[in-house]
Amino acid sequence: MNIVEKMQEILTSFPKIKNLHIDYNENAPDEFGLYPTGDRLVSEDIIGNQERSHTFILYATFQSFNDYDRLQNSGLLLELQHWFESPDWQNFVLSSCNTDLEVSTEIDGGELFGTLEKITCANGMLFSIPDNNLNSAVRYQLQITADYTINI
Repeated sequence: MNIVEKMQEILTSFPKIKNLHIDYNENAPDEFGLYPTGDRLVSEDIIGNQERSHTFILYATFQSFNDYDRLQNSGLLLELQHWFESPDWQNFVLSSCNTDLEVSTEIDGGELFGTLEKITCANGMLFSIPDNNLNSAVRYQLQITADYTINI
């Protein structure tokens, strides 16, 4: 499972995320879209083991009829951020996904394996008002970074 698939699996284990798409987000309340935005090499040791970082934008569409709705929307993004950054998120993810934190990547026809090490979030904010109407659905974004290793 590559890093994008692993993040999709982990995000759908968060109890408040149901409809999660990759590179796609419907303009309907409670729809989520995970958009990979890039992967970068952080460091590499002498035998080729790598530390990598992959960034994503999570777009979330919510109802925004009143201030209560908008406060709930921001609260959900904050809750998700704290969930990822809590000291025991790995234990929760492992128990809820029934999976380990192994990731893989294909290079030159071969598959290399590694481990998801850390997830951080930042910049959760209102991103757009697709219908130019606050009484309709609005879209929020949250930047997510997944740090992982690939072992040779």
